[in-house]
Amino acid sequence: MKLFIYEMVCGGGATLPSDCDGELAHIDDFLTLPTLVADGSAMLLSVAQYCQTIPAVEIVVTVDSRLESLARRLESRGFTVQVVDARDPWSQFAFACRDADRCIVIAPELNSLLALAVEKCNACGPEKLIGPNPDLLTIGVDKVLLHQWADAHDIRMPSWAHLLGGECDVSHIDCTLVLKPINGTGGIGMRTISNHCLPCNGEWLVEEFVRGESYSVSAIFHQGGFTMVPPWRQELGGAYEFEYIGGSICDDENLIDRLNKWAFAVFSTLPSENSRGWISLDAIVAAHEIYLIEINPRITASFDSLCELSSFVPYQELQSTNVIDLMSAAIWGNAWST
Repeated sequence: MKLFIYEMVCGGGATLPSDCDGELAHIDDFLTLPTLVADGSAMLLSVAQYCQTIPAVEIVVTVDSRLESLARRLESRGFTVQVVDARDPWSQFAFACRDADRCIVIAPELNSLLALAVEKCNACGPEKLIGPNPDLLTIGVDKVLLHQWADAHDIRMPSWAHLLGGECDVSHIDCTLVLKPINGTGGIGMRTISNHCLPCNGEWLVEEFVRGESYSVSAIFHQGGFTMVPPWRQELGGAYEFEYIGGSICDDENLIDRLNKWAFAVFSTLPSENSRGWISLDAIVAAHEIYLIEINPRITASFDSLCELSSFVPYQELQSTNVIDLMSAAIWGNAWST
């Protein structure tokens, strides 16, 4: 089986922001941002090397032609590398998707770049994508639609408002507000503001600022439903303390139990039919409540460390497993069961 793993920053999509507005308007090329390239390279290497341990799978990756050292490194590890001219980002992507049996797409939600890549992958053939179905992808990419979905299903999120052209009613939200891009990722573009300093231009999500600790809970979706992996504590930094900079596995047993019960209820409610692979929930754990912050419909940064666990017993199950076994079930189209 051929498994194509696409990481947009290093895999040929570096110039796609040149056609974007909003938070990507000032970026013409992802490769001008060394930190982003380092993170993208590490993510691609991690996902490829762990998926390489799945029996009978050939790993195919695309690499920007300017990243020669990365291409050599990937080739030295036994991966099939296809070089991409960043001036033509989609031709080789489409070829690799058509030629592969399964595809994993890793891209930022910003300006709907993830949605665009998933759409192009799905156009290459049915049941290739190891990822979200269209409904789950939509609420993972668009934060206003996520809030509307959460309100309809009684899932607690921060109080919110939709800011468009400088106009929205924030009278129901406390004076400290969080301003977010509608299609955002990794805390990029987020900042705290007062209700007297709303921007006059653009489209934004305005949220209540909730004090608490940041966590994520991920699950791997397969034919039998989904299996949750251990909760992950997030470390945030940057100018406004919203950007992800690292994390570790949660080791507080009481908190693990709270997060697992909360996440199981949310995962069970998601419009996830026919979704496969890694889906992640970001949360704020406050004093008395857990707030859903966003849904990540793709592999996230905790993947690498969670793959290092040789085994764990998933929530509400009796048999131990690990991330690789679960990803194998997702890729091969099998159910994982106790």
